Amino acid sequence: MYYIIDNFEKKTPSKDIIVEKIRLACGNTINVYQINTVHDLIQFIGFGKYKNNQIGNVYFRGQTSLYGGTMIPSLYRKKTRLDSITQKYNERINKAIKGKRIFSQYNRSVFEPLIQHYGVKTPYIDLVDNVWVALWFALHQAKTVSINSHEYVYYYESKEDYAYIILMASDAQKETKQFGVYTGADTTLVDLRKATPSYFLRPHAQHAYMIRKNEKFPGDYSDLIVGIAKIPTSVGFKWLGSNEFLSLSSLFPATYFDSGYKILLKSYPEENQGTINQFGSIQILTD
Repeated sequence: MYYIIDNFEKKTPSKDIIVEKIRLACGNTINVYQINTVHDLIQFIGFGKYKNNQIGNVYFRGQTSLYGGTMIPSLYRKKTRLDSITQKYNERINKAIKGKRIFSQYNRSVFEPLIQHYGVKTPYIDLVDNVWVALWFALHQAKTVSINSHEYVYYYESKEDYAYIILMASDAQKETKQFGVYTGADTTLVDLRKATPSYFLRPHAQHAYMIRKNEKFPGDYSDLIVGIAKIPTSVGFKWLGSNEFLSLSSLFPATYFDSGYKILLKSYPEENQGTINQFGSIQILTD
């Protein structure tokens, strides 16, 4: 059982931490802590990691919304027949791996998280182990449009009043024969920096992990949430400042620099717009 952060407002010298509550899709009720200083954010993260240190580790996810307490992987969003979509998805993934020699070198446990990082919808959830990368995603929104065989993505600064950094726990600590892939009773965790070559630059730039629950149809991950930090957007942008490591071009390197991205654009199967709406595509970033 993971430790859900409680009474954090009593653990810090700050007197201005506001506590709200949200009921998650899994049924847990969890505190949402409004945090206004870098010191409190660092302590909040450290508290979550320390209290779960005997169970596993805690990673981060930045969001502009809490989506009503849900944490649904991209493959299953707005879907009701999880068995049907999973069967079709499995057929597509197996066909992609077998159909291209360049993909057959990758174990499926690595291939799926990798292609999700470039836009394909999977049963995994994106995480990072760098709080500043999580904060960047908490402060930026994305719009997508499908044209022919690709989704085009535009990132822009969030207009929401608050940004959220969500702490999620994983019990996956046992190393497998596949470098960068770890397993536990409840979850499988992939460190894409260990699992994929560095010419796939994006996951390395983003300190990327992917997590999957060890269920046949993992439709919601909200039971892995152990803490939620709510940060005023204006404060978050002040913290972020102007750091080239945290620029759009650094976190999402162009194909000129990201050779792996170029490989995926050239080799991953292209589909019609109906299929793309269901299963995603290797996305193309636009200014």
